[in-house]
Amino acid sequence: MIDFNNQISIGIVGAGAVGGALAISLNSAGYKVSNVASRSIESSNRLAEQIQSLNSFGTIQEVANCSDLVFITTPDNIIEQIANETKWRNSQGVVHCSGVSSLDILNNVTSYGAIPGSFHPMQAFADATSGARNIPGITFGIEGEKLMVDFLTQMAKDLLAKPIILNAESKPLYHLTGVMMGGLLTSLTIGTAALWDKIGMDRDQGIEALIPMMKGVINNLNTLGVPNAIAGPYARGDLGTIKTHMLTLKKQAPEVLPLYCEMALMGLSAAIEKNTLDKKTEEAIRRCILDFKKGK
Repeated sequence: MIDFNNQISIGIVGAGAVGGALAISLNSAGYKVSNVASRSIESSNRLAEQIQSLNSFGTIQEVANCSDLVFITTPDNIIEQIANETKWRNSQGVVHCSGVSSLDILNNVTSYGAIPGSFHPMQAFADATSGARNIPGITFGIEGEKLMVDFLTQMAKDLLAKPIILNAESKPLYHLTGVMMGGLLTSLTIGTAALWDKIGMDRDQGIEALIPMMKGVINNLNTLGVPNAIAGPYARGDLGTIKTHMLTLKKQAPEVLPLYCEMALMGLSAAIEKNTLDKKTEEAIRRCILDFKKGK
Protein backbone atom coordinates (compact mmCIF):
# COMPACT_ATOMS: atom_id res chain seq x y z
CA MET A 1 0.00 0.00 0.00
CA ILE A 2 1.40 3.39 -1.00
CA ASP A 3 1.73 5.91 1.81
CA PHE A 4 0.45 9.05 0.13
CA ASN A 5 2.64 11.98 1.16
CA ASN A 6 4.68 14.71 -0.50
CA GLN A 7 7.58 12.32 -1.19
CA ILE A 8 5.74 9.92 -3.49
CA SER A 9 6.59 9.99 -7.18
CA ILE A 10 4.07 12.13 -9.07
CA GLY A 11 3.40 11.84 -12.79
CA ILE A 12 1.66 14.33 -15.06
CA VAL A 13 -0.24 13.27 -18.17
CA GLY A 14 -0.88 16.39 -20.22
CA ALA A 15 1.76 19.14 -20.21
CA GLY A 16 -0.56 21.98 -21.16
CA ALA A 17 -1.54 25.01 -19.11
CA VAL A 18 -3.24 23.10 -16.26
CA GLY A 19 -0.76 20.23 -16.07
CA GLY A 20 2.20 22.57 -16.32
CA ALA A 21 0.88 24.97 -13.69
CA LEU A 22 0.12 22.09 -11.32
CA ALA A 23 3.55 20.52 -11.85
CA ILE A 24 5.39 23.80 -11.25
CA SER A 25 3.34 24.58 -8.15
CA LEU A 26 3.70 21.11 -6.64
CA ASN A 27 7.43 21.17 -7.25
CA SER A 28 7.70 24.56 -5.53
CA ALA A 29 5.69 23.18 -2.59
CA GLY A 30 8.18 20.34 -2.07
CA TYR A 31 6.39 17.51 -3.88
CA LYS A 32 8.35 15.08 -6.07
CA VAL A 33 7.04 15.79 -9.55
CA SER A 34 9.02 13.15 -11.41
CA ASN A 35 7.45 12.15 -14.72
CA VAL A 36 5.51 13.74 -17.57
CA ALA A 37 4.05 12.70 -20.92
CA SER A 38 1.91 14.65 -23.31
CA ARG A 39 0.40 14.47 -26.77
CA SER A 40 3.37 16.51 -27.91
CA ILE A 41 6.82 15.45 -26.74
CA GLU A 42 7.91 19.05 -27.27
CA SER A 43 5.51 20.31 -24.59
CA SER A 44 6.69 17.59 -22.19
CA ASN A 45 10.30 18.55 -22.85
CA ARG A 46 9.55 22.24 -22.26
CA LEU A 47 8.01 21.46 -18.91
CA ALA A 48 10.93 19.19 -17.99
CA GLU A 49 13.28 22.09 -18.68
CA GLN A 50 11.52 24.08 -15.94
CA ILE A 51 11.62 21.32 -13.31
CA GLN A 52 15.02 19.75 -12.79
CA SER A 53 13.71 16.45 -11.37
CA LEU A 54 11.14 15.92 -14.13
CA ASN A 55 11.61 13.12 -16.68
CA SER A 56 9.91 13.54 -20.05
CA PHE A 57 8.50 10.37 -21.59
CA GLY A 58 7.05 9.59 -24.98
CA THR A 59 4.14 7.48 -23.72
CA ILE A 60 1.54 7.64 -20.98
CA GLN A 61 2.26 4.06 -19.98
CA GLU A 62 5.86 4.96 -19.13
CA VAL A 63 4.63 7.68 -16.78
CA ALA A 64 2.16 5.25 -15.17
CA ASN A 65 4.90 2.66 -14.71
CA CYS A 66 7.20 5.10 -12.89
CA SER A 67 4.72 7.07 -10.75
CA ASP A 68 2.98 6.42 -7.43
CA LEU A 69 0.29 8.93 -8.34
CA VAL A 70 -0.67 10.19 -11.80
CA PHE A 71 -2.55 13.40 -12.56
CA ILE A 72 -4.48 13.30 -15.83
CA THR A 73 -4.66 16.95 -16.88
CA THR A 74 -5.75 16.46 -20.49
CA PRO A 75 -8.96 17.81 -22.06
CA ASP A 76 -12.00 16.21 -20.45
CA ASN A 77 -13.08 14.30 -23.54
CA ILE A 78 -10.02 12.01 -23.52
CA ILE A 79 -9.59 11.36 -19.77
CA GLU A 80 -11.70 8.20 -19.83
CA GLN A 81 -9.87 6.90 -22.90
CA ILE A 82 -6.52 7.36 -21.15
CA ALA A 83 -7.85 5.65 -18.03
CA ASN A 84 -9.10 2.71 -20.10
CA GLU A 85 -6.02 2.25 -22.28
CA THR A 86 -3.38 2.45 -19.54
CA LYS A 87 -2.28 -0.40 -17.27
CA TRP A 88 -2.30 0.75 -13.66
CA ARG A 89 -0.95 -0.77 -10.44
CA ASN A 90 -2.52 -1.83 -7.17
CA SER A 91 -2.82 1.09 -4.69
CA GLN A 92 -1.51 3.58 -7.27
CA GLY A 93 -3.28 6.95 -7.28
CA VAL A 94 -4.98 8.13 -10.49
CA VAL A 95 -6.45 11.63 -10.31
CA HIS A 96 -8.16 13.63 -13.03
CA CYS A 97 -8.48 17.41 -13.02
CA SER A 98 -11.86 17.79 -14.69
CA GLY A 99 -14.30 20.10 -12.96
CA VAL A 100 -17.46 18.66 -14.50
CA SER A 101 -16.69 14.92 -14.68
CA SER A 102 -17.02 12.64 -11.69
CA LEU A 103 -15.03 9.54 -10.76
CA ASP A 104 -17.04 7.30 -13.06
CA ILE A 105 -14.68 8.12 -15.94
CA LEU A 106 -11.94 6.43 -13.90
CA ASN A 107 -13.87 3.20 -13.30
CA ASN A 108 -11.30 1.19 -15.22
CA VAL A 109 -8.45 2.11 -12.87
CA THR A 110 -10.20 0.41 -9.94
CA SER A 111 -10.09 -2.93 -11.79
CA TYR A 112 -6.31 -2.77 -11.28
CA GLY A 113 -6.70 -1.87 -7.61
CA ALA A 114 -5.70 1.75 -8.26
CA ILE A 115 -7.29 4.54 -6.23
CA PRO A 116 -9.19 7.22 -8.20
CA GLY A 117 -9.61 10.85 -7.31
CA SER A 118 -10.51 14.25 -8.71
CA PHE A 119 -8.59 17.48 -8.08
CA HIS A 120 -10.00 20.47 -9.96
CA PRO A 121 -8.45 23.94 -9.70
CA MET A 122 -11.07 26.68 -9.83
CA GLN A 123 -8.98 28.99 -11.97
CA ALA A 124 -8.61 30.02 -15.60
CA PHE A 125 -5.22 28.95 -16.96
CA ALA A 126 -3.77 30.69 -20.01
CA ASP A 127 -0.32 29.12 -19.70
CA ALA A 128 1.72 27.10 -17.21
CA THR A 129 3.94 29.83 -15.80
CA SER A 130 1.28 32.46 -15.11
CA GLY A 131 -1.10 29.69 -14.03
CA ALA A 132 1.34 28.55 -11.33
CA ARG A 133 1.54 32.10 -9.99
CA ASN A 134 -2.27 32.23 -9.80
CA ILE A 135 -2.78 29.04 -7.78
CA PRO A 136 -2.28 30.43 -4.23
CA GLY A 137 -5.65 31.46 -2.85
CA ILE A 138 -7.80 29.51 -5.31
CA THR A 139 -10.24 26.69 -4.52
CA PHE A 140 -9.67 23.04 -5.42
CA GLY A 141 -12.73 20.84 -5.85
CA ILE A 142 -11.92 17.35 -4.54
CA GLU A 143 -13.72 14.04 -4.96
CA GLY A 144 -12.75 10.53 -3.89
CA GLU A 145 -12.65 8.04 -1.05
CA LYS A 146 -11.31 9.11 2.34
CA LEU A 147 -7.66 8.12 1.75
CA MET A 148 -7.45 10.10 -1.47
CA VAL A 149 -9.56 13.00 -0.21
CA ASP A 150 -7.32 13.40 2.85
CA PHE A 151 -4.20 13.43 0.69
CA LEU A 152 -5.57 15.86 -1.89
CA THR A 153 -6.94 18.11 0.86
CA GLN A 154 -3.46 18.42 2.37
CA MET A 155 -2.01 18.95 -1.09
CA ALA A 156 -4.38 21.87 -1.71
CA LYS A 157 -3.38 23.41 1.59
CA ASP A 158 0.32 22.97 0.75
CA LEU A 159 -0.38 24.90 -2.46
CA LEU A 160 -1.87 27.70 -0.29
CA ALA A 161 -5.28 26.95 -1.76
CA LYS A 162 -8.68 26.15 -0.25
CA PRO A 163 -9.97 22.56 -0.57
CA ILE A 164 -13.68 21.77 -0.85
CA ILE A 165 -15.19 18.28 -1.02
CA LEU A 166 -17.65 17.63 -3.84
CA ASN A 167 -19.96 14.80 -4.84
CA ALA A 168 -20.83 13.65 -8.34
CA GLU A 169 -24.20 15.43 -8.41
CA SER A 170 -22.79 18.83 -7.49
CA LYS A 171 -19.87 18.94 -9.92
CA PRO A 172 -21.58 20.18 -13.12
CA LEU A 173 -23.10 23.22 -11.39
CA TYR A 174 -19.87 23.83 -9.46
CA HIS A 175 -17.90 23.77 -12.71
CA LEU A 176 -20.41 26.00 -14.49
CA THR A 177 -19.80 28.75 -11.94
CA GLY A 178 -16.09 28.57 -12.70
CA VAL A 179 -16.68 28.78 -16.44
CA MET A 180 -18.92 31.80 -15.96
CA MET A 181 -16.23 33.58 -13.94
CA GLY A 182 -13.39 32.35 -16.15
CA GLY A 183 -13.95 31.86 -19.84
CA LEU A 184 -17.31 33.63 -20.00
CA LEU A 185 -16.05 36.59 -17.95
CA THR A 186 -13.22 36.90 -20.44
CA SER A 187 -15.75 36.70 -23.26
CA LEU A 188 -17.90 39.34 -21.55
CA THR A 189 -14.88 41.61 -21.22
CA ILE A 190 -13.95 41.19 -24.88
CA GLY A 191 -17.52 41.74 -26.04
CA THR A 192 -18.01 44.77 -23.82
CA ALA A 193 -14.72 46.33 -24.88
CA ALA A 194 -15.63 45.74 -28.53
CA LEU A 195 -18.47 48.26 -28.07
CA TRP A 196 -15.78 50.93 -27.93
CA ASP A 197 -15.50 50.54 -31.71
CA LYS A 198 -18.88 52.22 -31.88
CA ILE A 199 -17.64 55.32 -30.03
CA GLY A 200 -14.69 55.89 -32.34
CA MET A 201 -12.08 53.99 -30.31
CA ASP A 202 -10.99 50.36 -30.33
CA ARG A 203 -11.28 47.21 -28.25
CA ASP A 204 -7.81 47.53 -26.72
CA GLN A 205 -8.65 51.00 -25.45
CA GLY A 206 -11.86 49.59 -24.01
CA ILE A 207 -10.03 46.81 -22.18
CA GLU A 208 -7.48 49.30 -20.85
CA ALA A 209 -10.29 51.42 -19.46
CA LEU A 210 -12.36 48.55 -18.07
CA ILE A 211 -9.68 46.48 -16.31
CA PRO A 212 -9.17 48.99 -13.45
CA MET A 213 -12.94 48.95 -12.96
CA MET A 214 -12.90 45.14 -12.83
CA LYS A 215 -10.16 45.28 -10.21
CA GLY A 216 -12.29 47.70 -8.19
CA VAL A 217 -15.24 45.31 -8.38
CA ILE A 218 -13.05 42.45 -7.12
CA ASN A 219 -11.79 44.64 -4.28
CA ASN A 220 -15.37 45.59 -3.33
CA LEU A 221 -16.44 41.95 -3.33
CA ASN A 222 -13.47 41.03 -1.12
CA THR A 223 -13.95 43.86 1.34
CA LEU A 224 -17.70 44.53 1.32
CA GLY A 225 -19.17 41.17 0.30
CA VAL A 226 -22.59 40.59 -1.23
CA PRO A 227 -24.93 42.44 -1.48
CA ASN A 228 -23.02 45.52 -0.29
CA ALA A 229 -20.60 45.41 -3.24
CA ILE A 230 -23.39 45.91 -5.78
CA ALA A 231 -23.19 49.31 -7.45
CA GLY A 232 -24.41 51.06 -10.56
CA PRO A 233 -27.80 52.18 -11.83
CA TYR A 234 -29.66 49.12 -10.47
CA ALA A 235 -28.44 49.73 -6.94
CA ARG A 236 -29.32 53.43 -6.99
CA GLY A 237 -32.65 52.99 -8.78
CA ASP A 238 -31.65 55.02 -11.84
CA LEU A 239 -34.41 53.95 -14.22
CA GLY A 240 -33.56 56.67 -16.74
CA THR A 241 -29.99 55.44 -17.17
CA ILE A 242 -31.08 51.82 -17.48
CA LYS A 243 -33.64 52.76 -20.11
CA THR A 244 -31.07 54.80 -22.04
CA HIS A 245 -28.67 51.84 -21.99
CA MET A 246 -31.26 49.51 -23.43
CA LEU A 247 -32.46 51.97 -26.06
CA THR A 248 -28.86 52.49 -27.14
CA LEU A 249 -28.21 48.76 -27.39
CA LYS A 250 -31.43 48.21 -29.29
CA LYS A 251 -30.27 50.73 -31.88
CA GLN A 252 -26.49 50.18 -32.01
CA ALA A 253 -25.79 46.66 -30.70
CA PRO A 254 -29.03 44.63 -30.57
CA GLU A 255 -27.10 41.38 -30.21
CA VAL A 256 -25.91 42.54 -26.76
CA LEU A 257 -29.35 43.62 -25.49
CA PRO A 258 -30.54 40.17 -24.25
CA LEU A 259 -27.33 39.75 -22.24
CA TYR A 260 -27.65 43.22 -20.75
CA CYS A 261 -31.26 42.51 -19.73
CA GLU A 262 -30.39 39.25 -17.99
CA MET A 263 -27.47 40.79 -16.13
CA ALA A 264 -29.58 43.80 -15.21
CA LEU A 265 -32.15 41.49 -13.60
CA MET A 266 -29.36 39.79 -11.61
CA GLY A 267 -28.08 43.18 -10.50
CA LEU A 268 -31.60 44.23 -9.55
CA SER A 269 -31.98 41.19 -7.30
CA ALA A 270 -28.77 42.06 -5.46
CA ALA A 271 -29.90 45.69 -5.13
CA ILE A 272 -33.15 44.52 -3.54
CA GLU A 273 -31.14 42.41 -1.10
CA LYS A 274 -29.01 45.48 -0.32
CA ASN A 275 -32.25 47.33 0.50
CA THR A 276 -31.42 50.41 -1.56
CA LEU A 277 -34.62 50.38 -3.64
CA ASP A 278 -38.19 51.07 -2.67
CA LYS A 279 -40.84 48.68 -3.99
CA LYS A 280 -42.21 51.13 -6.56
CA THR A 281 -38.79 51.77 -8.14
CA GLU A 282 -37.93 48.09 -8.17
CA GLU A 283 -41.15 47.21 -9.98
CA ALA A 284 -40.66 50.00 -12.52
CA ILE A 285 -37.12 48.87 -13.33
CA ARG A 286 -38.12 45.23 -13.57
CA ARG A 287 -41.07 46.02 -15.83
CA CYS A 288 -38.87 48.15 -18.09
CA ILE A 289 -36.24 45.40 -18.42
CA LEU A 290 -38.84 42.72 -19.11
CA ASP A 291 -40.48 44.89 -21.77
CA PHE A 292 -37.16 45.27 -23.57
CA LYS A 293 -36.58 41.52 -23.29
CA LYS A 294 -39.89 40.97 -25.07
CA GLY A 295 -38.93 43.46 -27.78
CA LYS A 296 -41.39 46.17 -26.77
